[in-house]
Amino acid sequence: MKKLNFLFVIFVFFTFQAQTISGVVLSKEDHQPIPYAKIGIVDGNFGTQADENGKFQIQLDAISKDKELMVAVPGYKQFRTTVGDFVKENPHPIYLYEKVTNIQEVVLVPNQYKDKNLGVNTKSKSVMFTPNMEKGNSVVEETAVEFSSSKKLKLSKININFSRFEATTPIKVRYTIYDEKDGKPNNLLLNKDIIATITRDQLQDSTFSVDISNEKIWLQGKFFVGIQFIGQSDGKVALSGALFRPGYYRSFYGNWEKIGIAAPAINIDVKVKK
Repeated sequence: MKKLNFLFVIFVFFTFQAQTISGVVLSKEDHQPIPYAKIGIVDGNFGTQADENGKFQIQLDAISKDKELMVAVPGYKQFRTTVGDFVKENPHPIYLYEKVTNIQEVVLVPNQYKDKNLGVNTKSKSVMFTPNMEKGNSVVEETAVEFSSSKKLKLSKININFSRFEATTPIKVRYTIYDEKDGKPNNLLLNKDIIATITRDQLQDSTFSVDISNEKIWLQGKFFVGIQFIGQSDGKVALSGALFRPGYYRSFYGNWEKIGIAAPAINIDVKVKK
């Protein structure tokens, strides 16, 4: 009898230690799910990503209880709490509060601006940047390319050049824009999540473009434009890459690291003052 009690205690202990926290990420205002939100550890390479319905599962038994867990979605205030507090509730809904932003209207006079393309515009087939899409939401990798402009510019399109696209099903890509601090991406500048669904038929000369001219994004100085492939794919997908160009990489909410080999072909169409 004592042996059975002992085994029961061991079973309960390991069940508690390996507890899976489930939940859903919701907008506090309308209780609608927020798809593909990243749930991760601040300055850490660990986390998960919600699915298209905002639902997620995460195991935190190997993470120190004093670490901070974060959810950051453009257009919403950040959600932050300690791991210790987070695991006390299961299932755990995460409510995000909308961020009120006042976008200053800028009148664009056509004859005072010119169209320009900036960034990595290579279409190389030999230098490639291959995203990790085999593990789906359990691996969230993001890469960003540095831009700089002495003049104020309006962002019109974000373009990515594919060197390979053999996926038979659509893939999803999240776009991010950051300001700069200490030479690396810093704060998100977008007021809403920009996610595109891409099929091979949508590529024009191996390039996919997302039109964001209606978002009224004005930038100046140094900034970064990033992409993150969402979900799982068994297809073979790769971007063209350019050697010796500034590019940065991170997993979840980990620290940004400089890409040592090649930056992905991310470029932007802008309207800039003449």
